[in-house]
Amino acid sequence: MKKAFYIVFTISILGIVSNCNTNSRTQNGKTTKNELNAKDSTQSSEKTELTKYDKKWVRYVDEGGNITHELELYISELGDTLNWSQRIYSNGVLDFTKSNFYDFEAKMAKDSVIKGRITLHLELDYTIEDPITEKEMTVDFVNKLNGKEDIITFKSKNQNYVDFEFKNDNDTIIGVLTEYRKIDLLKSPDSTRLIWSKLPIDSESQTDNLFIYVYELDKNKR
Repeated sequence: MKKAFYIVFTISILGIVSNCNTNSRTQNGKTTKNELNAKDSTQSSEKTELTKYDKKWVRYVDEGGNITHELELYISELGDTLNWSQRIYSNGVLDFTKSNFYDFEAKMAKDSVIKGRITLHLELDYTIEDPITEKEMTVDFVNKLNGKEDIITFKSKNQNYVDFEFKNDNDTIIGVLTEYRKIDLLKSPDSTRLIWSKLPIDSESQTDNLFIYVYELDKNKR
């Protein structure tokens, strides 16, 4: 019997990641894609001025002063407010079973090398009991070096974090984090569930993140 496939979208992207025709190469566990995810993305961004966002965490408290939840908001210059990450609290304690967010660690090493780790926390880890048969995390960064702009990619399998290390002309980091899961449903042995989660990554409080435009995250997540 053929398996039935269900596509499920979670906190980030509400549409499948588009396929990109790119020539890529792999070195030292990382993949680089030439000219901002090939020339198509670069040309598109040149024709359309990218929307600028103010990024900040907003905290909400109850009448007793206890934290109930925190939202990371992207507020555009046009007045739109977007949200992908949220931390939910129970009695003032962070509840990972209901939260969706990432921890971002990065430091500038010698010779303009940026090194760090992104750890992803999803409520999916607690709400879905079916076995994961395949899991991959990918982080794409805009890499500006020697007057050129590329997309540089780092991946990990069966982990909730991605390590990265690359040389950049400045310490501003713009990227996008994608997690893919393939899950076999116990109650429906002939069914497989596919889940994509996608979040923009920015190290600064103001950004014109290219990936929000490329993947139309502003249209799919309101």
